[in-house]
Amino acid sequence: MTEQGKDRRKYKRFNMDAEIYFDFIYDLETKVEFELIDQKGEKVLSEKYTAISRNVSVGGLCFSGSQQVKQDDLLHIEVYLPRAKKPIHMKGRVAWCKPITPSYEDRIKEEVEGERTYEVGVRLLYVDGKSVDESIHHDAVYDVDWSVVLESVFGNFKMLMEGTYKQETE
Repeated sequence: MTEQGKDRRKYKRFNMDAEIYFDFIYDLETKVEFELIDQKGEKVLSEKYTAISRNVSVGGLCFSGSQQVKQDDLLHIEVYLPRAKKPIHMKGRVAWCKPITPSYEDRIKEEVEGERTYEVGVRLLYVDGKSVDESIHHDAVYDVDWSVVLESVFGNFKMLMEGTYKQETE
């Protein structure tokens, strides 16, 4: 296999699509809101933008939306799981951003509305204040790589679907 054809990903990706709602099937569509923040991760530099998640991994998140971002932009991300009252807060750095080749119907919509869709890959740094890198580990029982990213998305989602997730009252 040529160097160009190799998959450079270190960890498995899990699709996120709303059609699947049962334990540990990693297909779950979520609403994502994000803002650009300064290099110190403190000051918000933009309004909130809305996107839809595409997939998640041990250390990253991919989403699609109409806002173009640049490589190395630092983002504050809120992930809204179905039925959850509060979002999961993530902080990450843009690894890549590319325009999505639209279908014929989307090209017509793009011409009318002037909106382009982008796919964005983010290397996650923190989830709800916890370091992603420090949380990555291999679960030998289930033979899967795991982290605070997957726990926050799939652990909480599993409990939400089972009705056992106790959320703080607002």
